[in-house]
Amino acid sequence: MGSTATAINLTNMINDYYLLIGLLLFSLTSSIALEMMALPRIIYIAKKKGLYDIPNGRKSHITPVPRLAGITFLPILMLVFSICSLIIIKQSPIETVTIFGTALRKMVGFVAGSIVLAGIGIKDDLVGSRYSHKMLAQFIAACLLVSGGLYINDFNGLFGINEVPAWFGVPFTILLTVFITNAMNLIDGADGLASGIAGVALISLGTMFFIRSMFFYSLICVILVGILIPFFYYNVFNTNRKVFMGDTGSLSLGFLLAYLGIRFAMNIPSSYGTVDSPALISLSALFIPLFDALRVMIERAIKGKSMFMPDRRHLHHKLLDLGLSHRKVMINIVFWAQSLVIFNIMMVHIVNINLVFLFDIALWFGLIQLLNALKKKQKTRFALFF
Repeated sequence: MGSTATAINLTNMINDYYLLIGLLLFSLTSSIALEMMALPRIIYIAKKKGLYDIPNGRKSHITPVPRLAGITFLPILMLVFSICSLIIIKQSPIETVTIFGTALRKMVGFVAGSIVLAGIGIKDDLVGSRYSHKMLAQFIAACLLVSGGLYINDFNGLFGINEVPAWFGVPFTILLTVFITNAMNLIDGADGLASGIAGVALISLGTMFFIRSMFFYSLICVILVGILIPFFYYNVFNTNRKVFMGDTGSLSLGFLLAYLGIRFAMNIPSSYGTVDSPALISLSALFIPLFDALRVMIERAIKGKSMFMPDRRHLHHKLLDLGLSHRKVMINIVFWAQSLVIFNIMMVHIVNINLVFLFDIALWFGLIQLLNALKKKQKTRFALFF
């Protein structure tokens, strides 16, 4: 009798596995197809209504480019995800549906927050919006996110901290969510950069979610990758029909990455597989945009300027000022981001995570110092030449 029950459970597990692999493939292809259909129409509407991103002294493009591509991100994600959820409910055993139902409850706050950010993003892309209004919207969205029970509750030994009480974890998560959302918005300054960085984070987190048998979140990552592939093509390679994601896209993308990163780092006792130091892995996936934004804010504060005043201090600006093309800037930064994630995943198994984190910081500081030295050398050569 026991062997028969075991055989039935094993069959159910195999059937579930094939179903979930099929859903991942379906979600990837359908999200690519929907985005490929939507983007040309968005570009047409943007050109028809004159919805362009106009060049200025801080921006690096020289001709007006249609924006609003990001308006497609959330609707396509919700549509494909809802279809996949219906398939799971219809085809899976009650145990699988129960697991997904638990995850869905944590998604309610995320959906509400995403709608808030999409709204302020659309307003900013259409008629402009004050920075204070965008910050307020991000704060409201972050509060909605944690209201679903999602917050950082364990640092896994990072900074010598393990379990984190709710009185600290909840406000910390709100601030972190706002910071991640802003960081992705700020790094969106070179063709393909924000989508490339997001792609690295999504593939990394999606793979790790899959290893932990957290298929619900792998599904979200795969859908987002499928959405970003057509956008990346139009943004980087299709010079005749180039399009930007706009604030609607960068804010939504940043919020999505915050949601996924926080969930991966959150310690919830369950049957999910374990991964060494999930807090550091989550941080690694977004290390470059987060620490670039932090560095720029500190530099502005030291010089007595507003930490939120736009300028050309970001990493991509430094590379562009050295004469690299948009494509080379994107390739370099995306390569660095992916290399850092792979390095950290390998090292957390054999080295204390605080040493790994210190090494990451040292590499980052060394890179910035190298770029500053190259820029100074370039200016010296220019002065000598003239």
